[in-house]
Amino acid sequence: MRVILASKTLMISFVLATDIIALVLAVQIILSIAHTPLPTTLLTEILFLATALIEIFARTMTHIVHVFIMYSICLLLSLLLNLLFPGNWGLFSIYIVCSIAVYRFPLPWALPLVLVSIAILTVSSGITSFLTSHRLNSLLPLLPFLAAALGISWVSWTRRSQFLLIHRLQEVQKQLQAEMQRSEALAAERERTRIARDIHDVLSHTLSVLSIQVQAARQLASRDPARLATKLDDMAILIRESIAESRRVVGLLREAPAIHSGKDNLAGSLNTQATTFSERTGIHCFFKEEGTPPTHETLNSVQYETLQYALREMLTNAHRHGAASTIWITLRWREAVLTLQVRDDGKGQIATTSAASAIETGNVNTTYGHHGLQGMRERAAALDGDVEAGPLEAGGFSITLRIPFKYSRQQSQEV
Repeated sequence: MRVILASKTLMISFVLATDIIALVLAVQIILSIAHTPLPTTLLTEILFLATALIEIFARTMTHIVHVFIMYSICLLLSLLLNLLFPGNWGLFSIYIVCSIAVYRFPLPWALPLVLVSIAILTVSSGITSFLTSHRLNSLLPLLPFLAAALGISWVSWTRRSQFLLIHRLQEVQKQLQAEMQRSEALAAERERTRIARDIHDVLSHTLSVLSIQVQAARQLASRDPARLATKLDDMAILIRESIAESRRVVGLLREAPAIHSGKDNLAGSLNTQATTFSERTGIHCFFKEEGTPPTHETLNSVQYETLQYALREMLTNAHRHGAASTIWITLRWREAVLTLQVRDDGKGQIATTSAASAIETGNVNTTYGHHGLQGMRERAAALDGDVEAGPLEAGGFSITLRIPFKYSRQQSQEV
């Protein structure tokens, strides 16, 4: 933006300078009346002012053909000034046409004007002397005029090229900004989906269960007060779990993105999560890590969060839906993929016909773990990964999450 403003300021300064020079030359023509006849001075002044006014009027035009015609008229008047009246007053208009035309027009339009300007210079500034005398020294007065015209044209062309380049860069910048806005909108939409997914997992399931238990509590109030107390205790535990999950979701939303070390943090964090879950529920959890963690590679925040969320959901499903007593957790590091597998000894093998059909079609979440598996699949798909889930032949249930992960070349050779 600063470069464009500087270019525009330079162009305005140039136009203002040309107007001042034109005014000075007009005054000089009047002052030359002492050396030239009055009619000659008046005609020179009229032609000079005509060329100056046409150039000023051409600035307000936007149609390229109209501007081209105006500059052509200026060159014709400049030729008349140089041929009919002494003083080379037409050189001013020739230089202005070379400068502004090259700056405003593309090369196919500017080149003819420059060639005509050079032709006028050669005709009116020494070429006739050369043609009559055939002496090269007669061309020497012409060289400074040609050099000035060519130099002005070159400077104007470089300024035009710079301006067009900056304009293209501006257009690209606008496109990039539009793409960034679209990307931000898409990211916001994905974030809303993620928030909705987490809140649904935290609140929807809990409220649904509480609604059923409240109805059961009403029945037990008059029939079995002893069981009512147990039911209320279960409801209190469920509410505490929901509060803890809600706080976790809020914490995730407040966390700043971070880079997590694949070696130092992930395995320990997952193991701690499993240990905490075991202490709260009484379910035995065994964590195992296979393969060599990378020493040079890192997990980004999305991969790290996906694995954390997946283990949390897997453990919750094993407890709430599988009624498991033992859970085996395995984290596998491989060259092309990072795998998190959770197996339990719950009632995963006992499934109805509709449940088995859901597993075969991949819609396991409708039977096992409500929308938790759907959330895992969405998160894994965003990382080009996948999720497999289903009952085991020997009993229990298994969920496997895979996400792409590559070692560095040195680490791959060590493995």
